[in-house]
Amino acid sequence: MKLVRDCSTLCRATKLMGAFILALGLTAATARAADDSVVQHPHFGPYTQQIASVAAWNVQPGYLSLDSDDTTRLMESMQNPGVVEAWLYAPKGLDRWFSVIRYGQTGHVSDDEKIDAAAVLEQLKRATEVGNEERRKRGWNEFHIIGWQVEPHYEPDTKRLSWATLGESGGQQVINYTTKILSREGVATVTLVTAPASLDASIAELKAQLDNFEFHPDQQYAAFRSGDKIAEYGLTGLIVGGAAAVAVKAGAWKWIVGMLAVGWKFIAAAVVAALAGIKSLFKRRTT
Repeated sequence: MKLVRDCSTLCRATKLMGAFILALGLTAATARAADDSVVQHPHFGPYTQQIASVAAWNVQPGYLSLDSDDTTRLMESMQNPGVVEAWLYAPKGLDRWFSVIRYGQTGHVSDDEKIDAAAVLEQLKRATEVGNEERRKRGWNEFHIIGWQVEPHYEPDTKRLSWATLGESGGQQVINYTTKILSREGVATVTLVTAPASLDASIAELKAQLDNFEFHPDQQYAAFRSGDKIAEYGLTGLIVGGAAAVAVKAGAWKWIVGMLAVGWKFIAAAVVAALAGIKSLFKRRTT
């Protein structure tokens, strides 16, 4: 009976991820190319997942996480090499949503900046159109930002900056939801993948799970000390893309070519990777 329940979850997850494959213009052949044994050590809650030696995410019962090695193998199995130091966190069936977290030692980001959502949106649109030059070269569908699904907002108490863009690619609308968590020396980036119809519920669930994520005491935002490295950009720069924000100030738009294309590819890789890993995860869960 347990196997039947797991298979039901697998079917729901496959249906959900199949919708993302369609939205992202990926092919079934690519999905089938994945090795379903690449996930070697899934961690089911309760479990403490270490993140880049600077933070920990306490995996709750009913959820799972993947170490960076397993996450990297999933990406590589989908012909997306070089995605390293990334961790997956999701409900154990991956049937509602999943997230991928990365950490970048960017330096201390000042959080006293007021975000001009309209101006940021125009920067993102402009950068995306430049990035389409690269997508056309690679034979990918162009990606166009329509507007904000969730306007950028910063929570001083949690040090979280979140936003969601509504975009279009290949005739399909796609929502990308991102949360940036500030620390003493860098930023953790959490990318949420979910069905558009489930966005609000998935965001609420992810935010609840992020309450179980915490930087180590010496890496928390308040632990900043004089002499620590300072990032060259603020909250706006985190949205438009770190180093690309410096290029924006200089008017060097050519530097931004592929900026969003890379991020888009990462999300696509994570989506297909879920298909590759799901069978393996449930196989290990039921044995």
